[in-house]
Amino acid sequence: MTNNDSLSAQAKPFSKRIEDFLKGGLPALSVEEALAEDMLLLDVRTAEEFAKGSIPGARSFPLFDDLERAEIGTIYKQVGRDAAVVKGLEFFEPRLQQFLLSLSAIKSQQLVVYCARGGMRSAAVVRLLEENGFRVSQMQGGYKDYRQYVLQQLENPTPPLIVLHGQTGVGKTLLLQKLPDHLDLEGLAQHRSSLFGAIHKTPRTQKDFEALLVQKLSELPEDLFLFVEGESRKVGQVFIPQIFANAMKSGKLVLLSATLETRISRIVEEYNICDEQSIQQIDSILQTLKVALGKVKVEQLRLWLKHGEIENIVHMLLVDYYDPRYQHAMSGYDFALKLSAEDLNQTADALITFRNQMIENHCQQSVNNV
Repeated sequence: MTNNDSLSAQAKPFSKRIEDFLKGGLPALSVEEALAEDMLLLDVRTAEEFAKGSIPGARSFPLFDDLERAEIGTIYKQVGRDAAVVKGLEFFEPRLQQFLLSLSAIKSQQLVVYCARGGMRSAAVVRLLEENGFRVSQMQGGYKDYRQYVLQQLENPTPPLIVLHGQTGVGKTLLLQKLPDHLDLEGLAQHRSSLFGAIHKTPRTQKDFEALLVQKLSELPEDLFLFVEGESRKVGQVFIPQIFANAMKSGKLVLLSATLETRISRIVEEYNICDEQSIQQIDSILQTLKVALGKVKVEQLRLWLKHGEIENIVHMLLVDYYDPRYQHAMSGYDFALKLSAEDLNQTADALITFRNQMIENHCQQSVNNV
């Protein structure tokens, strides 16, 4: 008798047990209901599934690891649902008490459990927690339905935008933090949108970036101007959704400027290169610039890196690499406002005044159109 035959033979009694365990309706919420309530989301998919994309704020409590999930899936296809349930029980039963113990600290909270599609994994956990005194619901459709919700939200019109442009190091990201109703795309992507943008960062996946973008937009005013940093369509390895990218192009564009010395100082402070891992990362990236800068300059940059002369590196990269490319990219832009960013507090005040004027004009136009 093969292993699969053995599983099939065992399936009936175990199947009866699991059916008894799961019989009756489960408390369930739609994606929208789960997000609207103040509830703690539990993701019971594998750690690998969670890493590829999850719901912002959800906690990972995997029912199986990736190999276990794959084996259960194979049994489901080759033998059937009941045998797959048996194998799942075989994997999980030894971990049951530890699983419950790991959740004991959040027992007082209202919980929502989801898996990939709102299937057996989340259903089993909901019933288990319910029988152990937890207040818990299953999210219908699981992560698949949540992903569809995100994509639908990204098709909605974007609020009007004030888009901050300026050369590398001018302080756009620093300035955003001083402004109300702003959207930090680089923060959402965990990437500075440059060759060296991933240093000291853990870049997010496309799915997580889009999920966080939708969440952030839901927290901001729908009809007032939002501040955002000017970006290309790609931020690190993720892409800005097309509708939002179009809104950035049609927004009110602001050009910021600062002296070369100020920009160098801000970059050196932001990157704070002092650890060996970052130095190795920078060295590898510098070697990719031989076509753009030439071998001689790249070797000079690498020598400065070896001796910790970071300011010299930043100076050459700005003057010989970033600035010429930026000037070319900005040549066709029509800016509604140009500001010095030497004093970021003063610049923030000027931008807030500009935004208030834009909001007033927008409201007046709406009245005139009635």
